[in-house]
This record gives sequence, C-alpha cells and structure tokens, in this order.
Amino acid sequence: MKKLILGTSAIVAASTLAATPTVAAEKIKLGLSGYLQTSFVVADYDNGDQLPTDIRHEGEVHFTGETTLDNGLTFGVNIQLEARQDNDQVDETYMYVEGAFGRINVGSENSAAYLMHYASPSPVPAWSLNDPNAEAGGFETPATSATEVSDADKITYFTPRFSGFQLGVSYTPDGDEETGTASPYAIIADEGAEDEAYSIGANYSGKIGSVALNASLGYDLITRSTSDDTDEITGGFNVGFGGFVVGAGYKFTDNDDGTDDRERHDYNVGVTYGQGPWKVGVQYAGIDLDDAADGHLDAVVVGGQYVLGPGITAFGGVQFFEGEDDLEGDGGENATVFFVGTALTF
Repeated sequence: MKKLILGTSAIVAASTLAATPTVAAEKIKLGLSGYLQTSFVVADYDNGDQLPTDIRHEGEVHFTGETTLDNGLTFGVNIQLEARQDNDQVDETYMYVEGAFGRINVGSENSAAYLMHYASPSPVPAWSLNDPNAEAGGFETPATSATEVSDADKITYFTPRFSGFQLGVSYTPDGDEETGTASPYAIIADEGAEDEAYSIGANYSGKIGSVALNASLGYDLITRSTSDDTDEITGGFNVGFGGFVVGAGYKFTDNDDGTDDRERHDYNVGVTYGQGPWKVGVQYAGIDLDDAADGHLDAVVVGGQYVLGPGITAFGGVQFFEGEDDLEGDGGENATVFFVGTALTF
C-alpha cells in the first residue's frame, strides 16, 4: 500500500490544487499526430543468407490532448500506437500535469535520464546510430540513452528550467510491468527479475553567444531479485554553430541486462552540416562488452536528407557494420546497408 500511495501522491497533490470548479477550461480533446518512415534497402552481408533487398517501415500514431485550468495547471494525455503489428502494440501511454512547479508524468514512459539525454546528431531519419528505428539485421543496437527499464510504468518529475538547467527524477515500482500487461484489478505482485528502478537526469540547453549548447548526465539503478543490480551511467552533448552540429554520447552499464559481471560500453560521435532544407553528415557508434561477455562493434552511417515540404523529408545513405565475438550479426562479422527513403510527420 505504501508504494501505491507514493506512486500516486504527486499527481493527487497536483489535482487537489485544481479542486476549485472551473468554467473557462475545456474538456480534453484528443488530436492525432505521429510519423511514418519507409526505406528501400539493398544490403550485403558476410554469409550471404540475408535478403539483399528489403522494405523497412517504422511508424506510430499519437493520440494527444491537454487542457489548462483557470488556476494555470495543464493536464494532458499521450497514447502512442504502433503503426504496424507489434508485440508491444501500444508503445507508450501516460498522463501528465504541468505548472509553475514543473511537470509530472505518470504511466508507461521512458525514464528521466532517457528523456533528458543528448548525444551525437544523425545525418538521416530512422537510421541513426543512437537507438535507431531501423538497423542492420542481427547486430546489437547501439544506444547511449538509458534503456534498461524503457517504458515500464513509472512516475517522473521534472523541475522548471532555470538559466538553461533542469533536473528530473523517476521511480519505477516494477521494471517488468507496463500498462496493459495485466488486469488493473489483479493482485500487485512481482512479475519478473526486474524490481524497483530509480533514475535521475540533469541537462543544460541554451546558447553562448551564437553557439547552441546541449549537454546531459544521467544515472539509472535497476534492482533485481535474481542477480546483481544494474547501473546505467549516461552522458552526452551536442554543439551547433554556423550550420554545423557536433556531438557525442556515452553509456556505461554494469551487470548489463541482468547478467552478473557483464560490463557494456556504448558510445557515439557525429557531425552534420546543413543549410535551408538540406543536411548531410556522418555518425560513428561503438559497443564494447567485457567480463561475462566479450565483443566489439563498430558502425558508421553516412548520409543526407532534404525537406521536400512541411512534414515530408527524403533521405538516403549507407551504413557499415563490423562485429566481433558476441556482437557479430546474423549475417556474419560485416554488413553494408544502402538505404533511400521518405520520412513523414503529421
């Protein structure tokens, strides 16, 4: 009962501030937004067993809405539906309340450290080398953002931004639980190996003269009942000036994925240059596994994009992968992936 009270107290407290009847505020009305990214792919893998050509789709439909009460509090909802058949058909679903005190998220959403993370820029949509929407088959996914508890149900608080700085904290009662996995009236019980999780993030976003600067630090702790706890430490930055954006990201994971003594290092660096509707660039990412597992991965993407119109972007490029030991892909140690596509936002 204590966990249930703690997990809802912040949103209840914010709600009581709005207890005075209001007239001007309107009932929340849901709107539609989202994206669809489609690519035509030609690939070459070491062992030749992979399909040489393919079509890749990734998309989501977002149902969002909010209303602001007379006292200044804003309440909102965000429900994200996968655009294709998926094991996790409803990707994220949460509500939030925002005001002078900051913002509170409650529900299935990423942690504070994840949401506040900055890393290297990608030259193309979909095929970024930091937590990509599309990737070469079989290779481990590079990601410098905190991903261990992902969309598990949690409560997150963000402070207001002061002089460019902001803090965020998250509490996850059960790292295995996500909205819709069980009846809401079922007995609250441990559902798996991942127990409570805690996250803290901090970032800065601002300008120093004509230079735009974004930087972040984060830490996630995931307690486990069947193995040692998992720690994730993340950091990153990007700098923009004269059409250039340069950045890098890093994540260290101890006891990765609940495997005792498995240490993992994810890192990326990249640079893009753009003027008006077009942008080109290059991004590199790597992974190192130590101790309980062993392996190394190098990946590079070179490409560009062009904005054809509002919400319509054409892109193309090539990715190179080289994996060793436990980080080899299904297609062998190496892969070259050419892609061309269109990204729609709506």
